Amino acid sequence: MSALELLARALARADHPSARNMFLHRNEAQLYDLARRSDSRAALGKPPGLLRGHIVVIKGNIDMRGLPTTAASRRIAAAPATENAPLVRRLIEAGGLPMGHANMSEFAFSGLGTNPHFGTPLNALDADLVPGGSSSGCASAVALGVANMAVGTDTSGSTRVPAACQGICGFRPTMGRYDGAGITPLAPSLDTPGPMARDMAALLKLDAALRRGDIVQTGTELPRLVTLPREQLGPLDPEIRAMFDRALRELRHAGFQIDQRPLHAWQEVRSLFRIHGTLVAVEAPRALSQLIDITSTWIDPVIRQRLEVAATFKPSDARKIREARVTLQSAIVDQLDGALLLIPTLPAPPPRKKDVLADTQAFATENARALSLTMPGAYLDMPSLALPCGARPGHSMTVAGATGDDDRVLWVGQQLESLLSPLRSKVLA
Repeated sequence: MSALELLARALARADHPSARNMFLHRNEAQLYDLARRSDSRAALGKPPGLLRGHIVVIKGNIDMRGLPTTAASRRIAAAPATENAPLVRRLIEAGGLPMGHANMSEFAFSGLGTNPHFGTPLNALDADLVPGGSSSGCASAVALGVANMAVGTDTSGSTRVPAACQGICGFRPTMGRYDGAGITPLAPSLDTPGPMARDMAALLKLDAALRRGDIVQTGTELPRLVTLPREQLGPLDPEIRAMFDRALRELRHAGFQIDQRPLHAWQEVRSLFRIHGTLVAVEAPRALSQLIDITSTWIDPVIRQRLEVAATFKPSDARKIREARVTLQSAIVDQLDGALLLIPTLPAPPPRKKDVLADTQAFATENARALSLTMPGAYLDMPSLALPCGARPGHSMTVAGATGDDDRVLWVGQQLESLLSPLRSKVLA
């Protein structure tokens, strides 16, 4: 199928009623121009590029030429970007067709993915549930078959949480693996681009294109896996606990060595957050204050409330959170001792939209819960891959490694994918 035909099919799906609220902006003239160029290269027998024919959805906080980068906020009155972010340029160089901007939580500051300004994208597995955030539109576009890959961002879990909510793959890399220029900041020491895809084959292509490198090669032997005792995972919903226990049995039966032991650095991070607050909350008010008045009534009320609470953090707490980070990052490397960590991505299935939209306290509680297992890995700079595990929203496993262990995490993800037997979500007709 030609690039023009693939694009026409994607645009038709994007206009389907189920895709409502998925996009903030689209530059269709640019898309058709890129598709025609791709087909012309193919007709001349030129190398097609790693992503030829792939539609790639771009999150609304990443610069795309000709589109305003608003981060899904009514408060940011951005002029159309004059240049593509470097990662968008790399996708184009690889033959991809960047289709965006995808809808998202305002400023990327929520793990639930709701947005009162532009509507909330559909959860492809259950329309009554939140789609997960902040890269909600990206996840919906992939899960509904508008595209088979997307580039979101991940600060505390913003690729992994929506991936888990909607039955796709989401990856948070080691900081610096991808060029993060041209992205609206939320918490600069945590923000990173994050690829999302329908399956590992597509995610590996996207990873290679973003790095301008080769596709991650297979390893020679399965690494040891470590999982945490219940007290370090925190409270798990019975449905997620059953999913997790079943997956561990299946993986052990398939030959994986899985040990359960505490990782004290992980527990120290959770205690640090509970006592002093989180790093994203320390950095977000300062970063966003450079762009907007964070007390504006135009901001989503639940986002504004989070910003107002974060702005009250004591300097001593902020200093403690920052100072502990390097020590704990080093400690997790030693404690993993070459193993990879395996945990549920979410502690509970995603909540119902109507429950969290009607009650700001319920929103705050569910948002904190959704990010509780993804946030420590971001703070520790652990490359972390969320993989679907079964048939239901929220059934997802995360495999994570020490800083820089991205290739091994992605390779193991390939091995786990077939064993976890995910149920692919529907594709729009």
